[in-house]
Amino acid sequence: MKPDLAKLPVAEGVVGFLVIMIIVTFIGAFSATSGEEGETMSAPATSGSATPAASTSPGGTTVVLHDNRFDPNELTVQAGATATIQITNDGKSPHNMHIAGPGGDFTEDFCAGSADPCSNPNTVRAGQTATLTFQAPSSAGEVNFRCDFHPQEMTGKIKVQ
Repeated sequence: MKPDLAKLPVAEGVVGFLVIMIIVTFIGAFSATSGEEGETMSAPATSGSATPAASTSPGGTTVVLHDNRFDPNELTVQAGATATIQITNDGKSPHNMHIAGPGGDFTEDFCAGSADPCSNPNTVRAGQTATLTFQAPSSAGEVNFRCDFHPQEMTGKIKVQ
């Protein structure tokens, strides 16, 4: 008796294999992009620069850009101080750091550095570094920041004390 190769369940096997591979791909993608949310680093600023609690870069706070999160996503500076932030992109996508202008609004959709404080350069590619220097408001409150490439999911706050 010869097996009829046309009747073997090859199509079902191929479809099953593809479904399994899609599931494995999604699990890998989600685990690679997930991270701890809400990490905080306090960086009380003195006139001239921000001093990080756990940063090794002299004269500034270090913020690391990951694919789609800031680390840390919350900073603290003193009211009226000039703060310098050292930025490193450890992600694969281009990112930036854009601080909201007066009134808490982002006056530019993509920061050019003329209206709102923005990372320099304003496009930080994978593996690159940048800096951002800004004048904290003179009164206590919160200032939002974001990545213009991922403005919905990549956000943070600067607490002004």
